[in-house]
Amino acid sequence: MVPLFLAAGYDLLVPVAVLFGGTQLGTLSSFSNPFSTIIASNAAGINWTDGIYGRLAMFVFSTGLFIWYVVRYAQKVKLNPQASYVLQCDGLVQSPFATLKVEEEEQSKASGKTNLLLLIFLSTFLVLIAGVVVFNWWLPEMSALFLASSILVAVITRMGEKKFIGLFIKGAEELLSVAFIIGTARGVTIMLNEGNISDSILYYAANMVDQLPPSMFIVIMLFVYMIFTLFIASTSGMAVVTMPIMGSLAVIAGVPGREIVNSYLFGMGIMGMVTPTGLLLPSLALVNVSPKAWWKFIRPLLLMLLLLCVVFLIVSVNLS
Repeated sequence: MVPLFLAAGYDLLVPVAVLFGGTQLGTLSSFSNPFSTIIASNAAGINWTDGIYGRLAMFVFSTGLFIWYVVRYAQKVKLNPQASYVLQCDGLVQSPFATLKVEEEEQSKASGKTNLLLLIFLSTFLVLIAGVVVFNWWLPEMSALFLASSILVAVITRMGEKKFIGLFIKGAEELLSVAFIIGTARGVTIMLNEGNISDSILYYAANMVDQLPPSMFIVIMLFVYMIFTLFIASTSGMAVVTMPIMGSLAVIAGVPGREIVNSYLFGMGIMGMVTPTGLLLPSLALVNVSPKAWWKFIRPLLLMLLLLCVVFLIVSVNLS
């Protein structure tokens, strides 16, 4: 994607914002992600569809804000290259992907196949959402869907059996760390429960939040999750470790469980754009952009997103 953005007259921050920023924006307003929203809702003792319309609304508002901000910056750089934060912070840098070129004839041949692959990619996630929402799918059904889609992709691209198996195993290896995180997080939860540590935490925390207004409590929870994200970048790990305790505190404070889930999603979505323990540093390294340039670009947007999330949580709590 980098050569396409550069050819359009933009700088290297724009593809990072669109691709990496888009994934974090999806975390912030996730309404169907089984590894964040559904796991967190189950851990909080609520149905994951509780609050789905509010998250859809947040998706619309946050995405609109994000698109406006990125397009505004991109157009400013296109009109005046000196306005580029990359140029101001890093000087003239060269992305390792900037010189990639595809012959025109190869592009025309690949366009049909590429469109078909994109259609399979989109259809897979649409079927996934429909399966989870309508047919109560869970991990076995989702795994079968992804396996079938990957085989279909291999057939369309005429990938050899040996290469396909090698790539499939490599993909599974990358998910192994996530499996360890979830297992470890579940072990921590068991220790907290069996050792009555959770009860102690809840007792003292309940005394602290008992007199807090629900609006103040939910905003505090948002900032708590923002801090936690600096140390736990995994959405599923965060949900398993924290949600049983936070969900119980929400009941004590008179806050709906869906708003605790929302504060968890908003906090991780916002801080995921700057936390060094996530995918930010590898993403910036891929395009040879410094964290300083990214911070200068993303800071105003984070403040706007934070304000939007705080207003959303306060309004939601007061209306419930």
